[in-house]
Amino acid sequence: MAAPERMRVEIAWPDGTDYRVAQVELPAGATVRDAVAACRLAVQDVTFGVFGQPVPQDAPLSDGDRLELVAPLRVDPKTARRRRAAMAEKNRAGR
Repeated sequence: MAAPERMRVEIAWPDGTDYRVAQVELPAGATVRDAVAACRLAVQDVTFGVFGQPVPQDAPLSDGDRLELVAPLRVDPKTARRRRAAMAEKNRAGR
């Protein structure tokens, strides 16, 4: 049985506070870089992952893969948690 000449890949990327999702059809053997170019996305300061596992831009993709473009964290999660806890304590004290 011959390998498929085309494959479909789902791509998810950040768009403000939400994520967008698109499906693209690519030639077999396409890479992360090819998929990003097919979506015409201008990317900088993002990490790439396939089903949550980090991959480099030159990683080959397979039919049915979900490519995720992940923006860097704006705030350290521990710092954000401390801020929320401080605000909650302040609100409880103000009752």
